[in-house]
Amino acid sequence: MAFNIKDKSLELRLERHVSRAQRDVSDSFERLSSGTIFTSNHPKPSERALAEGLEFKLRGLSAAKRNVNIAINFVQTGESSLSEVSNIIQRLKEINVSAASTTLSNRDRAFLFVEYQALHDEINRVAETTEFNGIPLLNGNSPKVPESLVLRVGDPARAGNSDGAGEDLNIIEFKDLKQVVATTEGLGLKSAADLLANMTDNGISLEDARTMLEATDSDKFGSAYDEALDTLASHRALFGSIQTRLNRAVDFIDIYQENIAAAKSSIADVDYAVEAAALAESRIRLQAGTAMLAQSNISSTHALQLLNNLS
Repeated sequence: MAFNIKDKSLELRLERHVSRAQRDVSDSFERLSSGTIFTSNHPKPSERALAEGLEFKLRGLSAAKRNVNIAINFVQTGESSLSEVSNIIQRLKEINVSAASTTLSNRDRAFLFVEYQALHDEINRVAETTEFNGIPLLNGNSPKVPESLVLRVGDPARAGNSDGAGEDLNIIEFKDLKQVVATTEGLGLKSAADLLANMTDNGISLEDARTMLEATDSDKFGSAYDEALDTLASHRALFGSIQTRLNRAVDFIDIYQENIAAAKSSIADVDYAVEAAALAESRIRLQAGTAMLAQSNISSTHALQLLNNLS
């Protein structure tokens, strides 16, 4: 049996295995602490680039979702105000129909039109003061109303042309806000201010009450209030159509985010059960390798024992 005290091959092999076990333990700790599979020893550049691209996509979708939710709040603000205007118009019709009856005296009829004029003014107040972030919603005649509202719901995506000259599919435009005029003038509702101002002691006549009730387009509408509600319905349809599309856009973004997040997780995230098992294995190998390295000088020890026996 040969004993060579200068042969370091065994120690070098053991050191290599110990060093590899140490690196594996370090990588496992880094993965478990960071939650990602990327470490300083194993950066995996191709997987990291793909994961970061998906992360950028997720952040863009999150911003787009915030845009859409704000736009939904914008539309809901306008729709709720139009709903209140509709309720007021219905009350105006009740007042006018009641006033256009011979069962009331001219004096009683005047009392009804006092309430009528108060509600008439309230419609104008609602229409002219309803705003969202400084943008009037129910008064398209205001100079503060933009020609169109641009709502971005995703990264730029061109349609039709590969050179980027096509329409951006991820933009929703609200172009008809200037058409929404929910003031009494825009709705064709008549004021009773002149009737009340010129009222005599006898009150307001039945003929004046009937005139207030007549529609501009009498062939199409039974009363001025039916005509106003029809105009109001067109405004509400405009807001409703935009809100429906925005709701569908949010649903799409939610599903899109879910799938992108799942793809990123499968690429970059650590499986803690697998990594914990790998850490335990690496630590056992490190401990065993260290113990073997401590015993790697056994050949030299035997050689010294032989030399001692010669003395």
